[in-house]
Amino acid sequence: MDEFVCLRMIQVNGVDLAQFQFDYDMTFAVFFMNADGTIYGRFGSRNTTPDGAGELVTIEALRAAMEAALALHKRYPANADALKAKIGPAPKFRRAEQFPKLRKYTATVDYRGRANGTCIHCHLIHQAERELVRDANRPFPDQLLYKYPMPQAVGLELDPGRRATVRRVDPGSPAAVAKLKAGDEILGAAGQPLISVADFQWVLHHLPDAGGDVPLKVRRAGAAGDLTLKLDAGWRKKAAFNWRTSTWDMRRMALGGLVLKPKRSGDGLYVDYVGWWGAHNAAKKAGVLKNDEIVEFAGIANPKTEEELIDHVLKTTKKGDRVSLKVRRGGREIGMSFQTQ
Repeated sequence: MDEFVCLRMIQVNGVDLAQFQFDYDMTFAVFFMNADGTIYGRFGSRNTTPDGAGELVTIEALRAAMEAALALHKRYPANADALKAKIGPAPKFRRAEQFPKLRKYTATVDYRGRANGTCIHCHLIHQAERELVRDANRPFPDQLLYKYPMPQAVGLELDPGRRATVRRVDPGSPAAVAKLKAGDEILGAAGQPLISVADFQWVLHHLPDAGGDVPLKVRRAGAAGDLTLKLDAGWRKKAAFNWRTSTWDMRRMALGGLVLKPKRSGDGLYVDYVGWWGAHNAAKKAGVLKNDEIVEFAGIANPKTEEELIDHVLKTTKKGDRVSLKVRRGGREIGMSFQTQ
């Protein structure tokens, strides 16, 4: 730690979003940087299951990322070209306050220990990005819905205590086809050096929705070699997103404020929560109740996942369109509808 100059940021008011691009649904994220602004890597990931949410943010993994960042720093600037893609395309707005829905957040935190009520939470940036698309009645690209996919989206589970080391490969997955094996250390992807799981997510996030070939640099049994990860169109949809805080606003837009979960027995979804307040109460006003079973929603019969419905509604409707649904309650089916947002 003594080899780093540490800076803690507790809000994104005024932060340069061109420089600090990361998964804004994280509660903890680290940037390793050179003084000239070059990014060596990122750290901070979150499993999609509640029980393992913090598994990937361990002291061991942080230590490994720090050591890898120092190794990159010692080779800088000879490795500068390999680090250029660590900064993504310029965002539409350079500051969070410039988003139309975030302009009210203009003040800063009182550093004497008092929050003044206008701190911009990181997850609000993802939310504001989606609102721009919805308000303009444009179709949602997969990258906007399935942000920063976990390695599981390509069939990989990485060791939570190491920098980017394979713990398990799903049979038949793109990772298996690429011949990745447990114990492989992924040194680089798409030409970028990796220092953590978050770095691998960064690479996946910026890949085309249409898929393509991703060159990997892998160390196996002490020897480095090259592999290729081949991704088909739609690969991103294997990434879960309903764990994200920013999903609440997608539920407002597409589901009328409902939270849907898999039924306790059998296939399908049931209503776990009905939004009560403000713009989140459209389904409530339509008559939906907690524990209703979803029979049909926006033309999809017996939907399997909440993500499937959010994806479908946001891509097939415009703001203000009506969506019909049918629920099963007390042994009978009831039809209703609400207006999307």
